[in-house]
Amino acid sequence: MKKDRNRLHLWHRNSLKKRLILYFMAIIIIMSALNIFPYYTISVLMSRMSSTFELNVQLNHLNNTLEQLNYAYENYLETKHSKSLDDYYRYSYDLWEEVNAIQIDNSGIDNALVMKDIRNMVSSYLDEMDEAVKARRSRMVDDYLYHHNESTKIHQYIVEYIQKLNNTLFFQNTDRYTSIRKSIRLVETLNIGVLFSIFILSIVLILWFTYRITKPIFELSRAADEITHGNFDVPSVKVDTDDEIGIMAEAFNRMTASIRQYIHEINEKVELERKLQEKEMENLIMKTNLREAELHALQSQINPHFLFNTLNAGAQLAMMEGADRACSFIENAAELFRYNMRNLDKPVTIGDEIRNVENYMHLLNERFADKIEFILEKDDSVLERKIPCMILQPIVENAFIHGIGDVEYLGVIGVSVREQEGDAVISIRDNGKGMSAKRITQILGGDTNERNEAGGGHEGHTNGIGLNNIINRLKIFYSLETVLDIYSEPGQGTEVVLHIPQEPAWF
Repeated sequence: MKKDRNRLHLWHRNSLKKRLILYFMAIIIIMSALNIFPYYTISVLMSRMSSTFELNVQLNHLNNTLEQLNYAYENYLETKHSKSLDDYYRYSYDLWEEVNAIQIDNSGIDNALVMKDIRNMVSSYLDEMDEAVKARRSRMVDDYLYHHNESTKIHQYIVEYIQKLNNTLFFQNTDRYTSIRKSIRLVETLNIGVLFSIFILSIVLILWFTYRITKPIFELSRAADEITHGNFDVPSVKVDTDDEIGIMAEAFNRMTASIRQYIHEINEKVELERKLQEKEMENLIMKTNLREAELHALQSQINPHFLFNTLNAGAQLAMMEGADRACSFIENAAELFRYNMRNLDKPVTIGDEIRNVENYMHLLNERFADKIEFILEKDDSVLERKIPCMILQPIVENAFIHGIGDVEYLGVIGVSVREQEGDAVISIRDNGKGMSAKRITQILGGDTNERNEAGGGHEGHTNGIGLNNIINRLKIFYSLETVLDIYSEPGQGTEVVLHIPQEPAWF
């Protein structure tokens, strides 16, 4: 909207674009008028000539039909042959139709009167021939001779009038042709004069426009060259016009003033940054001392390997004392902790992930033996496929905590691994509380509450890995957009399905 207002403002001003458009439109209108006027004049004259020529053609055709009729008429009177009689009636009909079809509108009143006389004579001629034919067939010699003589006279008159009208039309066409030639010569002379005038005017306007445009542009380019060489104190460029060049000069002057102001501000900021750098050096020394203190604090913490060794020692002690169940519990806890401490950047196999899930479910079964049932179905043919570390156990953990953790009935967690169309399909399902479609959309779209999902706000999580982290790692690992689907309804449980390709994208 703002751009449209600016364009409208420039149009109402005395802009170069407006002047150029008006100039070229004037040239186009003049040239179009010069072309349309002779075309219209010649078209009118040619139309009249064409109509006259058409009358000549019609008159000639009428004369031919008249002669054919006269021949058939005379032939019948001499031979009384039936074919001649048929030709006589046919040509009589044709002659009458043709003489009525000829209309003279634009060739003058005299021509119209002559054509009217021809039409009347044709009518009389046909009547006299009909009477002669009847008298001949009735053998009335006197009537036959009378009507035959009358028809012969009328025939000669008709031929003379047709010839007269043809000659008149011919001379009219000759006069019109001469008039057209004179008009064409006059138009050619006018066109040459106007074209020469437009040529001179165009040269004058081009020189004037060039001077008006290049003079301020030269001043702008000279000032810009001074600025590129570091001289920001150039005087303002003065342009007296209010067109685009004037707007550009005003913008250039404002830009020059802004650059001078900006350089002044930069000098002030350089001084301020120098003082800040001195302050930052002092802060860096303090941070270095703080990191050294944190390093010593970390070194004083318990080594994770010491924790694993301690758990293993407790398992051996339980075995020696015959506490097999306690021994198995401690071993599974040690394996779970050791797996959780692995480097997440290194891939593992699906079999490794399944064994970690089994260790986790063993600990849950020991703690909640009467509340949880674990079902595992696996296809050994896909267990060696590569997968990022710590993918399945966080999903199973979410199924326990958020799905069946608070239910009053027996909670079931099922994990199945199968091959489908070349992919390894891993399904993790529970019969817990389920979730809404809106929540599923939020999880798949990355809009998850990592605090609640990853253990920050819920007791029982063994790691800080949430579904958002899992989805992102799977997408990067396999270079796919869709690697995980969630199917759930409130009160109907939840199923998380992973589609694992044969090889990751970077293998």
